[in-house]
Amino acid sequence: MKKDDVPCVRPETKADVEGFEPVITDTLERAIDYFWLVTAARRVRGTGNPHNTMLIHTSVNTAVHNSFKRPLEHLRRRRAESLTDADVLRRLRALWDQETARVPAEEFGETKVPFDSLLPELPGVLDSCRVIMDNSSSEDRLDYDNGQVFEIDLGGNTLSRGLTLEGLSVSYFVRAVSAYDTLLQMGRWFGFRNGYADLPRIWMTDELAEWFRHLATVETEMRRDIDVYMTESETPLTFAVRLRTHPSLRVTAAAKMRSAVTAASSYGGRRVQTHYFRTDAEWLRGNIEAARKLVGASLANAVRVEDRSAEGRYVFRDVPYDVVTDFLAEYKFHEKSPENDGDLMTAYIRKRISAAGSLRRWNVAVVGNPKGEPFEFAPNVAVGRSVRARLADTLGPEHADIKTLMSRRDAAVDLSGDVSKLKEEEIMRERKAQLPDTGLLILYPLDKTSAPNPPKQTRRPLNAEEHVIGVGLVFPEPRDGDSTVEKYISADLSGVSIEDEDLSLLESEEA
Repeated sequence: MKKDDVPCVRPETKADVEGFEPVITDTLERAIDYFWLVTAARRVRGTGNPHNTMLIHTSVNTAVHNSFKRPLEHLRRRRAESLTDADVLRRLRALWDQETARVPAEEFGETKVPFDSLLPELPGVLDSCRVIMDNSSSEDRLDYDNGQVFEIDLGGNTLSRGLTLEGLSVSYFVRAVSAYDTLLQMGRWFGFRNGYADLPRIWMTDELAEWFRHLATVETEMRRDIDVYMTESETPLTFAVRLRTHPSLRVTAAAKMRSAVTAASSYGGRRVQTHYFRTDAEWLRGNIEAARKLVGASLANAVRVEDRSAEGRYVFRDVPYDVVTDFLAEYKFHEKSPENDGDLMTAYIRKRISAAGSLRRWNVAVVGNPKGEPFEFAPNVAVGRSVRARLADTLGPEHADIKTLMSRRDAAVDLSGDVSKLKEEEIMRERKAQLPDTGLLILYPLDKTSAPNPPKQTRRPLNAEEHVIGVGLVFPEPRDGDSTVEKYISADLSGVSIEDEDLSLLESEEA
């Protein structure tokens, strides 16, 4: 969604609410047209939830919701009258083909509904579609008990945080909020989608998309913390889950955070890897230059260089830490990877050095494909380029997500002995035994074309303008006294008490 669309569908200030008239932008019209096409497709399929709804959420103000009624009804009538217009049908066909190509129906065990099969259903869809204002000033209400529902629903908190929309298939969402908990309540999007899992779509701003990506990272880290505590026999009274902070968002309202304390972020014992990349030449050339400087400095400063070019590898042992931190300052991590923060990692390295003397030395490795075309990092240091195809475009052509960069065995590239069959946790234990204070940084040259072989529905060629440099880092597990970097908050549990449970009844039953 274009950022310029927002003022057209939402007042910019409270003073603009009175008399606000929304504009049906090209993006909103496209979203609504797609909703009608989805409704027609689901009628053709005749499976799954009988209801089909679209959510439009731009503001919590009821006057703004109500202002959409007239232009949306006008668009519905205009679209019904234009179904014989060749230009309109050509545009609808292009929209349907483009959206159904994004998510192949076959991936969900469905069959794409041809556009020509939609045409007989569209007049009935447009005729039966209702526009509902669900808010405190409206008498309209959602009713799923009296037959099939085909509705475009506009509303505020009741829809974004409360009521469930049956058969929700399209959301147009531009309301900006500033707290994690509110965003998570709004992000209910789509539930059970039997028979139409390939069809739901969300239209939102790039900023909102970034915020939800950040929340996905927060949730993943929280789950990982809980897994760790569960294996260490902790209880909810002895640990508080850490939440990564965000410069533009609050975790919740200030009144609910009286027990919040700054917590510690640690890379200790973790494997970090890049999987998001930009594809423009300037950005990629900067990373290539940073990687070549790193290899050159490693050649000059390593205690030992291991040439394993036959297997597509080089290892530079015992490189000073400042060679690594210089690289982290120059290499550009993708903005969609909040976990890959060069400044945060550098701060973590420096604090571990000052607190415990750990991470003063690093092993730097270059890992490639011995059968790939050569990529030269330095004179006499070249490995074959690896292939990492991108996921089917979700970020647009300027950005790519390869999902996974490092293999499990890469984290053992600098270990001695036979480690080829070790599992990841066993590799980390072996690292702790062999290299308890040494970090590992790995460079990966990725071919800029990187077409999937064999072809896959979920993958596309990388199609970058220059070759891509991926980076993986493995941090040793911290010892007592190792420092951490503070970019998280947690709860202060020191004053929490709990009433002892009376287990006598259960004990008497067992007896």
